[in-house]
Amino acid sequence: MAITKEHLGLAGWLSIANAIFTIPAIVMSFFLESMEGTGARLPQAILIIVSLGLFIYILLSLKQLLHSRFQFHDVDIYISYLLWGNISLSLFHLLSLVSKEFELAVGILSILAYIFFGILSIMFATRLLRLPYSLYGLLKPYCYITIGGGACFITIILFPVGILAGAVTDVILGIIFFRAAEEPPSPSEILGTPIE
Repeated sequence: MAITKEHLGLAGWLSIANAIFTIPAIVMSFFLESMEGTGARLPQAILIIVSLGLFIYILLSLKQLLHSRFQFHDVDIYISYLLWGNISLSLFHLLSLVSKEFELAVGILSILAYIFFGILSIMFATRLLRLPYSLYGLLKPYCYITIGGGACFITIILFPVGILAGAVTDVILGIIFFRAAEEPPSPSEILGTPIE
């Protein structure tokens, strides 16, 4: 299925928005965790849901772009793992907001999840480097920064640097989407689209 110019444009803007949203959201989340009561929990829940929604849309858009424009499926399994891992972790975070008993378990699970996501990010980017196209001139910067961010998540100590690297990769991904929107679909993409 072909990816439309409008879809690519929206994915680009949401990637940029995610980059801008990420750092203040994390700072706000840490601030809200120190507060008690339902007044602090509702904004945390909203942050978790918005962040998850952006992540899902952006990653599925990247997958669709790789499929429709480049017929590249080598990273599908890593995208699936990243999606399901993020969905699961978000659900656990939401549970910890409802029940204090989950709070310690979610804290430990979060640390393990960031290590897992770091490893997955490195594997994803390494496999994406096999793409026989330059991804509009941004394949290597995107992949190398993703690998660096993944390594930061694995160390735990460099977690804040990993967050910054993630914001940078979101901006790069936004530019990739914008460049893809400017480029007309390839003949194979047009031929592969059913007539409606």
